[in-house]
Amino acid sequence: MTDRDQQSAALPRLFGTAFREHPEAAHRSLRAAGPVAWAEVADGVRVLVVTDHAAARELLGDPAYTRDPGTWEALARDSVPPGLALMYAGGLQHTDAEEHQRLRRVVDDCLACVDLHSIRRGVQRYARELVKSFARRGHADLMAEFAERVAVHTLVELLGGTADIAEQVRAYAWPVVDALPEAAEASGELNRALGEVVAAKRARPGADVTSWMLAHPAALGDREAELLLRSMVLLGATSTAAWIGTTLHALLTEPAYAGELVGGAVTIRDAMDATLATRCPVVNASVHYARRPTTLHGVAIPAGVPILIGHAATGPAPARPGMPRSRDRSHLAWSAGPHRCPAQAVASTIAEAAIETVVDALWDLSTPTPAISGRPGPFRRCPAHLGVLFAPDGGRGADGPPARGDGEPVVDTDSGSGLKGVTAGHVVPA
Repeated sequence: MTDRDQQSAALPRLFGTAFREHPEAAHRSLRAAGPVAWAEVADGVRVLVVTDHAAARELLGDPAYTRDPGTWEALARDSVPPGLALMYAGGLQHTDAEEHQRLRRVVDDCLACVDLHSIRRGVQRYARELVKSFARRGHADLMAEFAERVAVHTLVELLGGTADIAEQVRAYAWPVVDALPEAAEASGELNRALGEVVAAKRARPGADVTSWMLAHPAALGDREAELLLRSMVLLGATSTAAWIGTTLHALLTEPAYAGELVGGAVTIRDAMDATLATRCPVVNASVHYARRPTTLHGVAIPAGVPILIGHAATGPAPARPGMPRSRDRSHLAWSAGPHRCPAQAVASTIAEAAIETVVDALWDLSTPTPAISGRPGPFRRCPAHLGVLFAPDGGRGADGPPARGDGEPVVDTDSGSGLKGVTAGHVVPA
């Protein structure tokens, strides 16, 4: 074994079965190693991960670093596996300075035209349709059958895409953010699908984000517009789906947490904020590269090596501002600096409307499997599946929740009730 192999063997691995099942162990190891520490995001692919809140804020606002993956030495040597396509395959998140400012202005201007009230109504309507589609069964996978679908469908509709495009986006986006072996191929197919949206809106504009982008004074080319849509899908739709799924999982598997909701001590939005602070669905992101060798909070930073913000690791860090308050928003789930998420209002509206609708429609939700497998890659944190049980009812979702004059709770917090039919997060009809 070479010295490099020995060093890699000792590094926290932000992928694989152990990380998928218990990511917190890797985060603790990284925090113990210092504000910036080495890790692996794939076999032999070493990166630096920032886990200290102050160091992350410094990095996110420092123009001495670049977002351009063209400076990644391993990528130049063609030694980056295709599963890591999210880190290099183009998009707003990989731009800097004037180019980023120009493209970001387009995104900000177009999102400012979005009617959030219309989005909320659309999410509620589509969420009820989804619930109705599986209500007769009495069981569902709320990740694959609900969270993923409602987030992707809503965003693609906002972009002006069809239902068919939404299904293609859902099929191609997750392999990319899950860092699966087919990520590079899926990335190409995702670009093709979004290119169809751009071509359709170039020929026939409508009242949608893509049309507004193409009409913007910045005069985007088709490829530029396609890459902006790509960033919105990969960074927006998948993260929102993960936010929905993770919040639902917490409400279903943590009795004290759900009890506060039932008792009126907290709201759905409070639960969503707690998810961002302590279970951030964006695990590692905001990739930077040092333009030249430097230091960050006393740690030597070589040039040409990816530096990731460990968003999930910085959230629960004891030294973070706002800790240990339960309702603070000092976390970095939305990133910070020039690349701070431009779609916070849109994502929050989608997630809140979706969660409210499903817990009202399926008021007796329960899952007897609190430990559920997560996603396989280093970029997203949420249940891979979220199997739930509820009383079969063909009318659910059509006109809202049933009457609850008997004081029935919003969610069943008795996760040890002995219900059958869910195994490792997958629904298995009894």
